[in-house]
Amino acid sequence: MAEGVRQRVSEIFRIDTVVPHRFTTLDGYRAIAALLVVTTHVAYFSGVVVVTAWGHALSRMDIGVTVFFLLSGFLLFRPWSRAAMTGGSWPGTRRYFRRRLWRILPAYLLLVVVVLAVMPGIEVHPKHWVAHLTLTQIYWPDLLINGLTQTWSLATELTFYLALPVLAWIVGKRHRGDMDASLRRQLWVLGTWFGAAFLWLAMRTAIPTVKEFGVVNMWLPNFMDWFAVGMFFALVHSRLRLPDPPRWMTRINALADDVGTCLVLAAGFFLLATTPIAGPYTFGEGSVSQAFVRHYLYLAAAAFFLMPGFLGTDGWGTWRRLLASPLMVYLGTLSYGIFLWHLFVLETASHLLGIPGFSGWFWFLWPVTVVGTVACAHVSYVLVERPAQKYSHSEPRIRWPWASRPSEPPPTPLPTHSPAGRSPQSPA
Repeated sequence: MAEGVRQRVSEIFRIDTVVPHRFTTLDGYRAIAALLVVTTHVAYFSGVVVVTAWGHALSRMDIGVTVFFLLSGFLLFRPWSRAAMTGGSWPGTRRYFRRRLWRILPAYLLLVVVVLAVMPGIEVHPKHWVAHLTLTQIYWPDLLINGLTQTWSLATELTFYLALPVLAWIVGKRHRGDMDASLRRQLWVLGTWFGAAFLWLAMRTAIPTVKEFGVVNMWLPNFMDWFAVGMFFALVHSRLRLPDPPRWMTRINALADDVGTCLVLAAGFFLLATTPIAGPYTFGEGSVSQAFVRHYLYLAAAAFFLMPGFLGTDGWGTWRRLLASPLMVYLGTLSYGIFLWHLFVLETASHLLGIPGFSGWFWFLWPVTVVGTVACAHVSYVLVERPAQKYSHSEPRIRWPWASRPSEPPPTPLPTHSPAGRSPQSPA
């Protein structure tokens, strides 16, 4: 009977996807990250983040963005990392851009049009249309608008998509096919990225003129270390599946199999981030030290939280089975739509119900927002995202003149003599 119930639940939450999943547990992590982002925005809207101790914790659930950035670094860098070490076929850059853009833009552009055209309670100017349609809203002050404020991280991620092939080219420029030399080069490149993010964070928090230009905290250099840690896990994952991995990598892999320790460490770092040492519970960052503490506590918590999904060889276990359960896979599949639509649902519902911002009502607004957002995300996935993904994975119908095409085989020449030794032109 229990098996029958599981099958029914699986059918309820089954949703067809375009690409077969190689990391089913990561769908569960996507679901958790999306719900963290939804929860922190409902908490901010209701005002509980500055009223109660549990509200302080909810204000730190924007760590969901950190989880998303680490996931992107891991999944997107892994093919290039492995190809650099093995000397295998290099991922096609044109195909990479085609799939990335078709994955994010159609649903995003639909959201922009719906929010700017019909969402109540906002004042829209042409600059908002231009900035959001081009995903450049993070490069000039005062361009984020209600219903779309969460899209700053999508604009940052787009910048990472553009930078990644360049970084991969640097990685694969030398020692391609030499596992040990390529490993050292990749570690050096990722360490440089990590260090550059540290310097950027120091510059933008310590120099008053830079700090006053508030949008710099949303640019890619501020988060390169988060992406770099995800890419580091991709490197470790790829090297562990090749002969004779370094001992320090096998120890990291063993730690990933100790799921309890990883989750306890992640919870510990997150709880530290909920204290005043990580800054105020409002939109400000606080002092320079608080900005640093918060940034790296988020990174440490997200890294240990994701480690059992990125690495490990010791079977599934309870945590991994939970992440791969039908409900979590379903929500993970819809996670991009959940991320996109939740503020539109929250602000439209609160406007229709007459609930102003910072007036409480968290426990009412949260389920309303989650249910409404999942419904919108499901429709978005079925009608927009999945067809766009199918198109991006199909053969392009337009071939540019410079695109390589398979050459036709040369015609088989006629034999000069027949099998019997006669010329084919001679009469029988």
